[in-house]
Amino acid sequence: MEARDVLARTTLFADVLSDRQLQDLAARSKVYDVGKDRVLMTEGDFGSSMFIIVSGKVDVTVAGARHPNREVAMLGPGDIFGEMSLMTGARRAATVTAMEPTRVVEITKVALETVLTHSPELVDRFGAFLAKRRAELDEIADDEHASRILGVRTDEIAGAMRRLFGRG
Repeated sequence: MEARDVLARTTLFADVLSDRQLQDLAARSKVYDVGKDRVLMTEGDFGSSMFIIVSGKVDVTVAGARHPNREVAMLGPGDIFGEMSLMTGARRAATVTAMEPTRVVEITKVALETVLTHSPELVDRFGAFLAKRRAELDEIADDEHASRILGVRTDEIAGAMRRLFGRG
C-alpha cells in the first residue's frame, strides 16, 4: 500500500485534502518497516514527526509514580501516534514500541507545513483531533504524569499549532 493510499484512508486527511495535496504529502512522507520490540518514540523526548500504522501493532506505555511502565493502548492499522508532540511542540507523552513487525508512514513537520498552510480545514481537524486525544490522555494518566509530560492545555492547542508552524 502506498503512502498516498494510507493518507487518503486516515480520518485526519480523508475528505479534507485534494488529490494533489495527498500526493504532495505522500511524496514528503516516509514509509518503512520496523522489527518487533523496536521503540518508535520515547516518552519525554521532543518529536518532529507523527506516524500512521500501515500494518502490525504497537504498544503505547506511560511512566507514572504508581505504574512505571503502564500500557495505555495497543494500536494497529490506520491508527495514528506522535501527533501531539509534532503539532504542539510538547514532549512525547508515551513510549511506543512495535509488538510485531510493523510498517508505518512517518510524517514530519516539514512535510505537513505546506499542506497546513493551504488547508485551514485541516488545521481545524487537527485541533479537534488533538483536543480529543488530550482528553483521552488526561483520563489515563496519573496526575504527576499529566502535569509533567502533557503540559499543553486543550485550550492552548490551536495557538501552539499556529506558533509551531509559523501561522500566528
